[in-house]
Amino acid sequence: MGAEQQYVVFRLMGQPYGAAIDVVREVNHLTQITRLPNTPAYVEGVIDLRGEVLPVVDLRKRLGLPAKEADGETRLMVLSLGEQSAALIVDGVEQVLTINTDEIVPPNQHVTLPGQDYVVGVARGHESLVVVLDLARLMRE
Repeated sequence: MGAEQQYVVFRLMGQPYGAAIDVVREVNHLTQITRLPNTPAYVEGVIDLRGEVLPVVDLRKRLGLPAKEADGETRLMVLSLGEQSAALIVDGVEQVLTINTDEIVPPNQHVTLPGQDYVVGVARGHESLVVVLDLARLMRE
């Protein structure tokens, strides 16, 4: 039997996604972003989070999904990736969910998902299927 692990469940385009809680340091409301020149289209800029300057990545754009204007549900998920940190813009954050790793089904090779290279698999949430992403790998690449 697999181990249980906690995942932060967040939304993009109404679809629940999950990220291992050990890489998610905190969740914040969207704040003022300072734009940077000559960065990839998915890099929105940087923020100052309590004296720490963090790059901000729009996860929709990074996964090839259509852009969306920020609203009251938009959140920044701050990630800790070893000695580096970054913030991801997501449509909203819902809950922390405990999933048994045996219950994560690898993606079907014949089905294409946005950001498929970073999809660990799909798991049953309380109300719907949750696409589990490897955010550490996504941010490294």
